[in-house]
This record gives sequence, C-alpha cells and structure tokens, in this order.
Amino acid sequence: MRRSVALVFGLTLACGSALAASEQDRRDCAGSQNLDDRFAACTRVIEDQATPPPVRAIAYRNRGNAYASKALYDLAILDFDEALKIAPQDLPARFSRGRALNLRGQYDRAIVDLTELLRLNPQGERGYNERGLAYLRKGDLDQALADFDSALKINPHLPYARNNRALILARQGKLDLAVAEYNEALRLDPDYLMAYSNRGRAYEEMGQFEQALADYKTAADKQARPKNDDDQRAKAAAKQRQARLAALIAEGKATPKAVASAERRVALVIGNSAYQHVPTLRNPANDAKSVAAALRSLGFIEVRELYDASLSDLGRTLKDFGDLAAGADWAIIYYAGHGIEMSGTNYLIPTDAKLEQQTHVEDEALPLSRLLSKVTPASKMQLVILDACRNNPFIAKMRMTGRAVRSLKQGLASIEPESGVLVAYAARDGTTALDGDSAHSPYAEALVRRMLEPGLEIGLLFRKVRDDVYAKTARQQEPYTYGSLPAQPFYFRR
Repeated sequence: MRRSVALVFGLTLACGSALAASEQDRRDCAGSQNLDDRFAACTRVIEDQATPPPVRAIAYRNRGNAYASKALYDLAILDFDEALKIAPQDLPARFSRGRALNLRGQYDRAIVDLTELLRLNPQGERGYNERGLAYLRKGDLDQALADFDSALKINPHLPYARNNRALILARQGKLDLAVAEYNEALRLDPDYLMAYSNRGRAYEEMGQFEQALADYKTAADKQARPKNDDDQRAKAAAKQRQARLAALIAEGKATPKAVASAERRVALVIGNSAYQHVPTLRNPANDAKSVAAALRSLGFIEVRELYDASLSDLGRTLKDFGDLAAGADWAIIYYAGHGIEMSGTNYLIPTDAKLEQQTHVEDEALPLSRLLSKVTPASKMQLVILDACRNNPFIAKMRMTGRAVRSLKQGLASIEPESGVLVAYAARDGTTALDGDSAHSPYAEALVRRMLEPGLEIGLLFRKVRDDVYAKTARQQEPYTYGSLPAQPFYFRR
C-alpha cells in the first residue's frame, strides 16, 4: 500500500536508487507548508542510507503528520509505527499515532498508545485530553471525565478540555454546569467555534432558544481557522441545528420536550450497480433507492444518495458525511454493491475498480473502517448496513502475486466494531447473499418492511430481518449483526 500511494504523490525514486538528502530536504521535511513538498523531502531523508536513525525516525514522524493532515490515517499510522520502531520513546510520534488511531475509530488501540504516552510523560495534558476523547467516543463517560479533569488540573487554560468536559456534563443532564464550562472555554478562546455550537445545543435543551440561535449563528458565520477540521465540523453542525430550531419556532413547536424528542437523524445511502470491469449488478441501485425513501418517510432530516460511485466519489462523499454526522443524533450508512475480504480486512469495491491483481485491493477499494469512522461522531445511534456479501467476480479474474498469496474469500470477514457501533451484514461472515428474483434483494425487502413497522426496537428489528431472509432463501442466507449498543432503546418508528 505504501509504495502504491507513494507513486500517486510522486515520491518513489527512479530505478529504485536513493538520492542523498540535502539539508534543505531536512528543513522541508520538518516544516514545509506545502504537504506534497513535505512528502517528497521526508521520503528522500528516509531513503538516504546515510541518514542517522534518529533523523530517520523524525522524518517518518513528520511524513506521518503530513498524511494525517490529508486524512490518510492508515498511511500516517504506518509511518508512526516506523518512527516508534526506531525511537520507542519518541513522545510526539506516540501522541500522533494515538490521535490518528482515535480519528480512525480504533479507540482501544488509541487508549493503549496514549496510556503509554502518559506513563512516559505523566504531565502531558494533551495526552489526557486525547485519551479522554477516546473514552468519550467509546461511551465510557466516567473515565473520559476523569481524563479531562486530569488535563485541566495540569493546565486549567485548555479551552478544548473545557469544551470536552462540558460535553459529558451535558450528556449527564447537568446543563447549567455544561454552559458554565462552555463559557470558560470561550473566555479562553473567543474564536472556538465548536464551543459556540455545543453551547447552543445545551441552551436548546434548556429551552433557551434565543441564546441557542445566537450561538448557532455565531458558529455558522465566524470565519473558520485555516486547516482546522473542528471549525468546519462546528460550522456544519451549527447551520443544521440553526435551521432545524428556526423551523420548530416558526411552526410553534419549539418546546423543550419537542426539541429533546426531535432527534436529528442523517443517513448516507450508496448503491453500486454499474461496475465498469465486471457485469452489472441488478439490484443495488434499486435497493438503495428503496432504503433512502423509507428513511425519508421515517423523518430522517437529511438522506444523501450516491449511485455507481468511483473511489474518489466515495472518499469525497464520506468526508462530507462525517461532517454531517458530527451534528447528528443518529448516523446511518447503507451500502449495496460488491465487497471483498482480504487477509481479514473488509473492503467495499467502487465501480471504477479493476482489481487485476490482489495487491491492487488496498489501492482501488475502500476499507470498511472508513465507513465506521464516519458514523461514530453521532451522539446516539451509529449504524452501518452492508448488503455487500455477493458472489464476487473480481476474485476469479484476479492475479495473485508475491511470495505469499494473501487470503481472498467470498463474503466479508467477521468484525468487532467499537462499543456503540452496530454493523449489519446481509449475510453472516464468510457467506454470500442472494440477489433474489425480483427488483430488490431479499435482505433489502425485509429491511425496508421492518424499518417501517412501528414499535420495533432495533435489536428485535434486525432479528426479524434475519428470520425473514432465512425463511425466504430456504436457509441459504442468514443476516447477522455485529457490535453492541447501550441499554437505551432505539426505534426507527415508534
């Protein structure tokens, strides 16, 4: 994967020979504002055989940070791995790897890294804050709050730790205390857009709608700081919540109870039918349209649809959906199309993929983990539904290369998503799904019917879908769900 992506950025060296790195390369690797220049400079430093190991470790770390700036977290983690192999006590590399794992949705691994970081540097407030975020995203509010408290004990002037502490207080229903924390965060940093957006939500839940609208407007109108992803997410969330609250006020429905019960639910629905290099699939586009229509009828405030998507289409759409999910209570992604398992990792196949040999999978397909990471910002329900377990024509025509052929199997591999995330497969791991003989797959038919049935708690809903499909396919196909949800009941339709 590393070599293929390096080619994209023009980082490989002609004929495999390594050119000597210059002092300018080292300076550019450390601080060039142009990410492509930094990639190239760091690669020359890394590949120069005369580079001392400590300098090579720093170059790996710097290149990893550049990858992370482009949201290429898998590649960033690989570079941080190399840096830490050379220099296990490189604290910036360990922090950066923990943060990348956090952003990648691998919270348990992030916690391990950040715990080791704090063992090496017990006074590192950023380490406590980042680990607190991992615990928060896992749903362990008590441990998250303890970490944010530790960060603030070391440095009381951290606006982001104040904001994160307020998030937990708000979830615990301590809205007055949450607002006080947001106030302090904004005193420390008057341009902190995320604190404005979050304080607006607290005001909204308290029934103080004018204050909420004022905070949403401030977050939406203020200029985002350059290359600040948090600012962009805050602006997107504030615009969405401002529009929703204004609509409730206009309709005379803006009461604390109505606002509290009006969950913000968003979805991304993907249907890949028209593959360019293998036969077209009959049902995915139809299935996706049916699911999208059902979700809209169930009151999802925004349902985005994507059909016959290329790899770049998928990446761009998922990035935008991640921002949308940051302001949502429910975030759902439904995918119908081809999927593939390689060495225990699941990939979704875009319509422009050729997959002429097994080494191309990592370059031409999208890892399932990308979808999981895009639903995790939602505060309540995080769900990915995959109707992607079909017989896969790519496998039969794929050339296997290298000394050790990687495992390629039909169906998808079993997964263990992070706590609070639910993943539903049309067919359990290692098995394939049927398209059926109608305009929709048996799984999509059952899913839509059960979503529209009132009073089905989501756990029971998916068990009923399983029974429907199992019966209709004469026990050839058994849907399966992975992951765990909190004790709170969830309903598509009450």
